[in-house]
Amino acid sequence: MQVHYILRSGLLFIILHLVIVESKPPSSTTACCHKETLSRVIDILFIKAMRFKASVPADSIKNTKLLKKKTKSLFMKSCQFREQLLSFFMEDVLGHLPFPSNKEMGFIDDFRSFGKKLNYCALFNKSYLFLVAFSVSLCSKHWEMKPITRIKAVFYKIGNKGVFKAISELDILFPWIKNYLDGIK
Repeated sequence: MQVHYILRSGLLFIILHLVIVESKPPSSTTACCHKETLSRVIDILFIKAMRFKASVPADSIKNTKLLKKKTKSLFMKSCQFREQLLSFFMEDVLGHLPFPSNKEMGFIDDFRSFGKKLNYCALFNKSYLFLVAFSVSLCSKHWEMKPITRIKAVFYKIGNKGVFKAISELDILFPWIKNYLDGIK
């Protein structure tokens, strides 16, 4: 009986050790999660975004906004909203860009890479201990938030011009990202 108890507690110790070791973020991701690194990347990406914005047709719809002031507070506070908004820009907007040039593809790839890093790093900054204990993401996409549904509805209602409308609002999105990064401790 005592041998069985020792074997079970030893097995539990080994499993616990493996869970802790495997749930730590890889050292290559901790470097990407430094606030200063992400901040520098977003500054460079902002410049590329403004060049990208200049390379596409101008927004001709002036009386409609996708990104409203109310959505900024959601972007700052909600990991789920931030992830869904970045996903909207990466998939719905940039994914529907007709015939992107090589220069535009460079920006699109850089933006997608940054979005993935931001979501990944936000996950480890905010919920690392929670993840270790319960192996669950706080930024899960179980349901789409109402503001994202509204943004998508307006985007698709505009039709083909929706892509150019969203691209014209990158100069709103990037300062939000910068403000979010400045608020990370």
